[in-house]
Amino acid sequence: MPTTYLPRVTAADHELLRHSVDNYPADTHDKWLRLQAKEIANWRASGWDVVMIDVSAEDFDRYCRETRASPNFHTFRAIASAKAIGKFA
Repeated sequence: MPTTYLPRVTAADHELLRHSVDNYPADTHDKWLRLQAKEIANWRASGWDVVMIDVSAEDFDRYCRETRASPNFHTFRAIASAKAIGKFA
């Protein structure tokens, strides 16, 4: 079964991330959780295993700084995969 890695965000980090991640999709943590639940269901319905990876605001800032990546939602999502495969700790 193929695997996808999605970022798990705390309520406290959500408040920081929604102001620093370009195109962040949710203005509240509850909305974030609802959107993510739908996304997880879609992945699983398509036969994918979903693994949640903790991604903090500090992780995002450090990843962007170290890799010189743009501070956007695509980069934010990529951090979960990078952490999962050992390319970012």
